[in-house]
Amino acid sequence: MEQQLIMVVDDDVDVQDFCKIVLERENYKVITFSNSESALEFLTDNTPSVIITDLMMGGIDEGIQFVNKIRDLKNNKSNIPIIMITGIHSKLGYDISPRSEEEKKQMKIDEFISKPLNPKQLLIALKRVIR
Repeated sequence: MEQQLIMVVDDDVDVQDFCKIVLERENYKVITFSNSESALEFLTDNTPSVIITDLMMGGIDEGIQFVNKIRDLKNNKSNIPIIMITGIHSKLGYDISPRSEEEKKQMKIDEFISKPLNPKQLLIALKRVIR
């Protein structure tokens, strides 16, 4: 069986490495990007099974803009499941996590995880969205 490709987009190399270690241990293939521009370029010719993206990279809403651009893509790429991750709560004390499926739908994401990431939490979210 072919390994499923998981795309991780986060400007924090430690988060990239964490996701890579946890997911490769579960036999996923992982590709990482530090910004949304290079990730979008990769999506031109590739279709990962799931995208895990940070909310705040570079610009404060880069993650949201990235998700919106993905949802506007053609060739079924707009349907790629997206897990949004953020450390805004632990850093700034704000809770922006969606409280319902409707709020996730409004954010155009499939799952939401607060940092610091927990391996079990990451794998549970991934299993929920993987098709």
